[in-house]
Amino acid sequence: MQPQGLLLLGGTGFVGRQLLKRLEPLQREVYVIARNAHLLPKSARIECYRDSLDNMNLLHALLPKSKIVIHLACDSTPGSSASQPSYEINNLLPTLRFLEALEQHPSVGLLYISSGGTVYGNQDAAMLQEDTPLNPVSYYGAGKAAVEHFMLAFAQQTERPITILRPSNFYGPGQCYRTGFGIVATIFQHLRLHQPLSIWGDGEQVRDYLYIDDFLDLLIQLLDHQPTQSTQQVRIYNVGSEKGTTLNQLCGLIEQVTDLPILRQYQPARRVDVRRVVLECSKIRRDHPWSPRTDLIKGLTQTWQWFQRTAP
Repeated sequence: MQPQGLLLLGGTGFVGRQLLKRLEPLQREVYVIARNAHLLPKSARIECYRDSLDNMNLLHALLPKSKIVIHLACDSTPGSSASQPSYEINNLLPTLRFLEALEQHPSVGLLYISSGGTVYGNQDAAMLQEDTPLNPVSYYGAGKAAVEHFMLAFAQQTERPITILRPSNFYGPGQCYRTGFGIVATIFQHLRLHQPLSIWGDGEQVRDYLYIDDFLDLLIQLLDHQPTQSTQQVRIYNVGSEKGTTLNQLCGLIEQVTDLPILRQYQPARRVDVRRVVLECSKIRRDHPWSPRTDLIKGLTQTWQWFQRTAP
């Protein structure tokens, strides 16, 4: 009988923590490898290992118990590696070593969470499709694109099916404020502390915002619907709302939801920031019964309510 466990690489960030909450009631064995795994809550069915994802001994112990690996691990942001491209080696090298270990376990599937917001870079198209050429402008985006290309090569060499998701900008309850992560959480935090918000550029940069529960609905689906070796080896999907919102518009919506003014301080634009990213997602809707259900106003309202409940 094939093992049914799930190996989660990373898992202490926003998406990982929310995913673990969804997995626990499913009575599925879950193994987490993360540097901060000791910070995760204790659970009878979730085994946490405070380690690097390239610990070969640990991987060879856990992969035989696993049906699929979800790769969420990432140690940087577009801003944190902006002036030091070598920082991205902290993401790339452990992933390559993980792929070396995975080669020895041919029955284990792989689901990689890439980035729809950074790998495409600045493009002329209003909507970006999966076959849009990758053109990252940040070292972070270049790192994500590099991992994708290594996984494409891995799939060719091993004839292993892999799924790559390129999600848009996540937000939602459970996203705690952390410098450089999540503009919605950043705005709410500044509102709560009555601090001015720095906006890089003119605020007219466009993003596609995806509510966390909608993304988790898709992940849960994909856990039991992985491609087989008889199907396409690599499936790449954009995952987003397909609706573009400028940062100025987002601030206006948040002011509407919170009934609080945002003190905006406009700063010179940064070269690492893409001007417009809106993802075209017909491919994922065609292959899976999924579409986002939460509009931006509803999602912002629910997120603000969570922020108020969890305020210190």
